[in-house]
Amino acid sequence: MKSKIVTPIIITVSIVGLIAWKLVENKQIIDRNAELSLTINTVVPVTVEQPRYMDLSEKISVNGRIDSENELTVYSKAQGVVVRKHRKAGDVVNRGTLIAQLENNVIRENLRLSELDFVKAKKDVERFQSLASIGAVTLRELEDAQITLRTIESRITELKDQLNNTTIISPTSGVINKDYFEEGTLISIGSSVVDIVDNKALRMYANVTEQEVLKLKPGMEATIITDAYPGRAFTGIIKAISPKSNEQYYYSVELSLNTPDLQPGTFATAIFNIDGNNRNTPVISREAIVGGMKDPHVFVVRDSKAYKVAVQVGISEGQYIEITNGISSDDMIVKSGQINLIDGTEISILNL
Repeated sequence: MKSKIVTPIIITVSIVGLIAWKLVENKQIIDRNAELSLTINTVVPVTVEQPRYMDLSEKISVNGRIDSENELTVYSKAQGVVVRKHRKAGDVVNRGTLIAQLENNVIRENLRLSELDFVKAKKDVERFQSLASIGAVTLRELEDAQITLRTIESRITELKDQLNNTTIISPTSGVINKDYFEEGTLISIGSSVVDIVDNKALRMYANVTEQEVLKLKPGMEATIITDAYPGRAFTGIIKAISPKSNEQYYYSVELSLNTPDLQPGTFATAIFNIDGNNRNTPVISREAIVGGMKDPHVFVVRDSKAYKVAVQVGISEGQYIEITNGISSDDMIVKSGQINLIDGTEISILNL
């Protein structure tokens, strides 16, 4: 009876032992294959480059909108119905160009009557002066006649001013951007008549950071480009820089643009070239940088191995970036293949 129980136990133990032995053997095979794989792939292929010297100038590029330097709204100084519309939106006007004529018959009639009153009052003053010289009238009567004459003179001046204001003219040269009236419209004193834009004198406003504003000054030139004129470049001059930043810590830069080709309301890009050469500063390809611009590093080749070195970067231009510290002109820098590298990895150079 006991032998019948022992036999299955021995068989079970034997099977478990066989499985355990097989698992251990498989683990050893996997480890050996992993070691072999590491041995085969320890040499990483890369391409390299040496720092070069280039004449780089720092560029500041900002976007902004082009507006007219002289843009104003013409307001009516008189009240009346428009009897003639001489200019409309889109028309070119010069200083003194007639824009609209308001009805002024009542003012003309009042002016005519006041001028007749003036003639009579003037004669009265002359007559009273003659009578006063012989004592026929009192001095008070003469003064009253003179006051009446001056009052009529003042009324005539006011009516002439009202009459002139019924003829609305352009105070400047430019293009009418918008008109606010039609013939038959009743215009009140202070009503908007037209918006006039001078498209020959243009300006552009752009916002720059607190680091960038320190590198700019009035009178500096900027290259202006816009999608409206692809392939063309225009020139702008810094006219003014705001002394104080806005709530987002940006400073406003005003540029003057003297070109008839650009139009107000166009969005454009201003590119400032900051003076200065960097002949003695090594420059490498941007793709050689690892870790990003906040923590820039490069891999330097020494004795067929790549070592990670921290660097300081400066300005960039296109595909090249300035290295201000961390490497020398004799160093060999890994340009591609860094993704497979760690500090001290053995490499093979493909482009030598």
